[in-house]
Amino acid sequence: MLRSRCLLRLLASSTIVLGCATTKPFDRSTEPGGRPPPPSTTGSVVITGDALSADPGRTVLDAIRRAMPQLRVSDWSRNHCPLVQLRGKDSLAGSSEPDVYVDGTRTADTCPLVTLQAAETRRIEVYPQGVTSRPGYPSSGHGLILIFVERADTTGGG
Repeated sequence: MLRSRCLLRLLASSTIVLGCATTKPFDRSTEPGGRPPPPSTTGSVVITGDALSADPGRTVLDAIRRAMPQLRVSDWSRNHCPLVQLRGKDSLAGSSEPDVYVDGTRTADTCPLVTLQAAETRRIEVYPQGVTSRPGYPSSGHGLILIFVERADTTGGG
């Protein structure tokens, strides 16, 4: 009797699970706007090509601001570096700035965002959640900005 009751429950639960299964892919046309959200709102932002070289006077910070309007520059520090926030401000005292890396080397502050011209870079990757699958970059609670500088040997036909 107990065995048949367990078997009946198992059969009923598997019928319910199989009844909910579908073979159709998720239809994004029903989302607001009729299309999936852009990459800048779902995670990382990668800036390359024309977005970097369009204006020779544009800094790395300008290029990131253009690709991510939600980026906040709240103030400037004593050493004239921008105070950048990719995520909300910490409730405790301390820095809420993302970690900035230039060609794999972590910088002491956010100054490279305004000292490097966007046209001098090959690629900029911004990870608001602070996690990247690239090896060698530890996670950061305030986000990551990875800047890859254009090398003389990667330009032109050499």
